[in-house]
Amino acid sequence: MKRIIFLVIKHLFRLDPNRMRVICDWFINQVRSEKDAEPAKKKSSAQYWSEHLVPHEDWPDASESLNYFSWRNLQYPGYIELMPVCDADNLTVMDYGCGPGNDLVGFHEFSNPIHLIGLDVSNKALAVAHRRALLHGLDVSLIRLEEELNQIPIASNSVDLVHSSGVLHHVKNLPAVLAEIKRVMKCGARLQIMVYNYQSIWLHLYTAYVHQIEMGLYKHIPLLEAFRRTTDGPECPISKCYRPAEFLELMVSMGFEGRFKGAAVSLLELELMSKRFQAIKSRQLAKEHREFLSSLTFNEKGYPMIEGHVAGIAGCYEFRKAPPETSNGKTLLGSDS
Repeated sequence: MKRIIFLVIKHLFRLDPNRMRVICDWFINQVRSEKDAEPAKKKSSAQYWSEHLVPHEDWPDASESLNYFSWRNLQYPGYIELMPVCDADNLTVMDYGCGPGNDLVGFHEFSNPIHLIGLDVSNKALAVAHRRALLHGLDVSLIRLEEELNQIPIASNSVDLVHSSGVLHHVKNLPAVLAEIKRVMKCGARLQIMVYNYQSIWLHLYTAYVHQIEMGLYKHIPLLEAFRRTTDGPECPISKCYRPAEFLELMVSMGFEGRFKGAAVSLLELELMSKRFQAIKSRQLAKEHREFLSSLTFNEKGYPMIEGHVAGIAGCYEFRKAPPETSNGKTLLGSDS
């Protein structure tokens, strides 16, 4: 079959080079369409994140490690203000999904916690976090999570602050994970979370327009499936995004009370804003995305805003463990203008 296609293209090239380009474009689109339809290879999150560890470096010393922490934060303007590491003095802090230890380093350098605990499903990530902790003289308990068990091997009511950045949108059974997080939290303990934001440039412009229309990738699969493939690699097994009201409702149902603090925008999203009007003009772009892009306003820093919040990928929330007598938590939509 491949030989027949090659001979046809070769013949058309001799007759008309322009026609050959048309055939080539058609063939490429056919291959893309078939690839779009293929299910992602089945890997567990532990397998995937061991093979695709989030960006890190072989830091020679604590100074370079801290420099990387600063660089990471600058890739998402506003992130560190929404997910602070500087207010954990005298607290037991648990980082759920600590990866290579970015925020463990942050808590150590900018706070004075009593105890730091890092949890992750990836042995590789924990090994990097361990080497990094040694650079900083950081005393941290690093614990590997068993993905299928959804159990945290920590005593109940023992943690003052749970930090989880960019992890919960990757878990298979979020209610089970949240139940365990709630169990280990003291009454009144804080939980700060970053999960991917549906109301973002990433979803409405980068996924829906740049990938599905401009690049012709993932155009034959549902939007949220295409989104999954654009975030942490096309084979990432799970990558979800949430509307703020949707995520708050879930958290209330699990016995938390809290608020949507706002979102941080990635530098990639800011770079892509030059395609905004081009996307709005596209008849191929779904009405939802055109209206989202048309409704954007901008704050004093030039960041895109939607409904009073920065329209960025990193949705940030703060919760507390609701008292036992509270049957329904309280939720608020804040403003990050």
